[in-house]
Amino acid sequence: MKVNVLIVILTILTVAALVSGCAEKMKEDSTEEKLGEKSTPSGNFEKVGKKIGEVTSPSKSFQELEKSHFSRVGNVKNATWVRFWVTWQAVEPEEGKYDFSFVDEVVRHSQDENLCLLITVEPFANWDQDKCHGDEYWGKMPLPSGKEKIKVGKPCDMEAYREFLRRLVERYDGDGVDDMPGLKYPIKYWEIMNEPDMQGKDPWDLKFFLGTPEDYLEILKVSYETIKEADPEAKVVMGGMSGMLDKFVEFWEPIIGEAANYFDIANIHTIDTNEEREDLYVLKFKRFLEKHGVKSKPIWITEVQYGGLEEPPEDISSIDRLLVRSSVFSIALGAEKLFYIDNWLYWKSDSTQKAYETLVNKLSYFDSVEVLRQEYHETFEGAKTEVGQYKFSVGNKVIYVLWGNAPLPEEIKGTVKVTNIYGNEKVMDASEIELSDSPVYVEVLTS
Repeated sequence: MKVNVLIVILTILTVAALVSGCAEKMKEDSTEEKLGEKSTPSGNFEKVGKKIGEVTSPSKSFQELEKSHFSRVGNVKNATWVRFWVTWQAVEPEEGKYDFSFVDEVVRHSQDENLCLLITVEPFANWDQDKCHGDEYWGKMPLPSGKEKIKVGKPCDMEAYREFLRRLVERYDGDGVDDMPGLKYPIKYWEIMNEPDMQGKDPWDLKFFLGTPEDYLEILKVSYETIKEADPEAKVVMGGMSGMLDKFVEFWEPIIGEAANYFDIANIHTIDTNEEREDLYVLKFKRFLEKHGVKSKPIWITEVQYGGLEEPPEDISSIDRLLVRSSVFSIALGAEKLFYIDNWLYWKSDSTQKAYETLVNKLSYFDSVEVLRQEYHETFEGAKTEVGQYKFSVGNKVIYVLWGNAPLPEEIKGTVKVTNIYGNEKVMDASEIELSDSPVYVEVLTS
């Protein structure tokens, strides 16, 4: 496997799984092969200083936290989501013997940090896989403890898988029955596998699942039924579609219509995002869903990655602009939550982190968005905007996000505060605003 592909897997887990220092602690005791030599900068793993098991009152309710639209990168507190992979093997390493200690530690630390967890369930345990799958099913699953060798076929004993999943959901559902000791925030969102359409047929042998579309459909159906039985309030997220290339569409095409009966939230990934895909695949994905009669599902993008994975682009400012434009554009098209791959931390790009931080601090808890003007053209990749003018309602404030060569919306008048993508503010008269391809945030102070 090439190094850059190895790092993309690592960065997925950095955003989603290595919740602060607890994962580093677990690494020290692990005997598994480690994922390369690189690690996320220590600023992403700020320790809280609470003893394990110490129960404190949450500073915000779970209902408040889950309203955030963005995943946590670095130490930006207004983004509350992280995505964490849990394998069956990790919780039930031997048949009938359950060990929740690592998941418990991650959950405790995440709630100390006021985070919401999206759990990605990986239905693989080697003791089960060995019952019906041969050596061709071996894959390398990137996990917080390192790169774990595991077979990735459909569970051989679906009833045993169902029991594992029932116990997992019950432990963290927050109903007061068989809950983890000290649970403050429930886990209410469950993603069923990561990219089941990635089956080792690409040049880098990325294999997250080996099975037919119908095999995945069965896993999804059993998972949905089990989760809903354990926690009727829980939401099930489909395994992320790897993109809108033909090979991924071919995997999902035969099953997506029926699969929609067994997930609450649709899910697309966008890797190597460039300026020709500012919509983050939302346009193509929505059309694909609608073609198969799936018209009312929320859309999450649980992997958003810009630029190269190890080396920074020549023009980092173009990535900074793209991050803001694509995030706003995709949200305006219907994406509800965005989970970012934090490769800019590896580049040590302070400017990209600042653009992300400003985006989060301005819009993370928006209530609604209105499209005032939107001009774009479709490309092979997706869509590229020329003009974007959006009105976000955020609590009792209105924040406009504007870019492109177009007149200012007529409703913006008087004294305004203009903030560029890096958080630099300037108070001026609205008539002084000059729009460009770099977005600005505008708030009316007096009209």
